[in-house]
Amino acid sequence: MFTELYRYLKIKGFDVYSIGQHEGICVSPYLVIKENGESDIAGTSYINDLVEILVYYPIGKYSSLSIYTDKLKSEMKSYKKLKRVIDPMPIIIDDDKKAYMTSYTYKKIKVKEGRLNG
Repeated sequence: MFTELYRYLKIKGFDVYSIGQHEGICVSPYLVIKENGESDIAGTSYINDLVEILVYYPIGKYSSLSIYTDKLKSEMKSYKKLKRVIDPMPIIIDDDKKAYMTSYTYKKIKVKEGRLNG
């Protein structure tokens, strides 16, 4: 799921990284894609495959942060393979990156392995 989402967001004009890849302080907005594993859907033969998109936005530009996050949410609505499941994390300040940070969690429902044929 990571590679496909990474490519999609890059094509849509976002600066995208895998977890731990970005170095230094945040001088321009960027996204980090983090896979959060799978969780069972109780009483079914399905699981949620979870992915988190972390948003980093330069300190001092808070007034334009919502424009960036609105663009991300709009593009993700068009990405039909995932559905947003959790309200965004409150915006915090990442002192190390000198950035505002928030995140959005998305899921993909899929059949548990071994359950495909009954």
